[in-house]
Amino acid sequence: MTSTQQPIKKKCTFYDVKHSNNSARVRLWLKLHGSLTDQIATVMLTHEDLEDGGKLSNINPLRKVPAFITDTGMNLFESFVILSYLEDRFGSSDTSGPKLVMDTPEDRAFVQLLVRIHDIYISSPNCTQSNFSHTQGCMYLDPIPTKYTPARRTMPDPKVRSLKVKEMYERLSWLEETIRLPYMAGNKLSHADITWFPTCVFMEVLLPYVFGWSEIFYEHEKFPRLSKWYETCRGNEHFASIRDDIYSVLMQQKQDGRFDGVREVVRSNPDLHWKHM
Repeated sequence: MTSTQQPIKKKCTFYDVKHSNNSARVRLWLKLHGSLTDQIATVMLTHEDLEDGGKLSNINPLRKVPAFITDTGMNLFESFVILSYLEDRFGSSDTSGPKLVMDTPEDRAFVQLLVRIHDIYISSPNCTQSNFSHTQGCMYLDPIPTKYTPARRTMPDPKVRSLKVKEMYERLSWLEETIRLPYMAGNKLSHADITWFPTCVFMEVLLPYVFGWSEIFYEHEKFPRLSKWYETCRGNEHFASIRDDIYSVLMQQKQDGRFDGVREVVRSNPDLHWKHM
C-alpha cells in the first residue's frame, strides 16, 4: 500500500433471507436507520441456502438466519442479539434514525416483555432436534417431507399442530389487550413493533388461507386494536417495504402449492379446532 492509498475499511456482514420474519426485523431496523450500507454489507440467501447450511454453518452452528459478522470478525446469531449489537454500535447517533429504545425503565421493560412473548412463544422452537418446531410453523411446515419441509422439520401430529394454532390465538389475544397504541408501546416506535410486524405478515396471509380465520388485522371485532396498530405500521414506508418482501414470497409459494399439505391436514381433521375467529 502506497502512502496515498487508504486502508480498506472492513464492513460488518448481515446474512438475510427475504421471507424470514426474524431476519426481516433486522432488515427493518437497518431500513429505519438508513441501511448503513457504508458500514454493513448484506448477503441475501435463498431457501435452498438454509437447507444446505453451507454458507451459514461457520457463522451460526444452528444454520439459521439472521446471522451477522462484526467488522472485528465476531460471529453473532439470534435476532435479539444482533439487534442489541446494532443498537449499541450504531443506534446512539441523533442522525442515525428513530430511537427505538424507550426512555424509562418501565417502558423498556414493557417492550422487552412484548419481544420475549414473541420470541419464546411464537417464533422459536427452543430446541434444534428433529421435529421440534416453533409455534408459527403450524402455518406452513408440512406433515411429510417436501421440497419446502425437510424430514427433520416436519410436523406430523395434527393435534400438536392444532394446539400451536391455539397458542397463537391466545398470544394474539393477550397482545390485543396489552398494546398501548398507536404503536405497541405507545406514541413511538420500539423493538416490539419491528419484532412483531414481520411475523404478523405471515399471520395475515396464512391464518385465513390455511385455517379459515377471518381477515386478521383487517377486522374490528376480534382484534380491533391490533388491526389499528397494523394499519399504522403499514403507513410507514419501511414497514410497507418489509411487508411487500414477505407477502410476495408467500404469494408465490401459495401459487406453487406450498401450503396445500397443511390445508389437507385441516380438511382431514375436522374434529380439531382450527378456526379461532
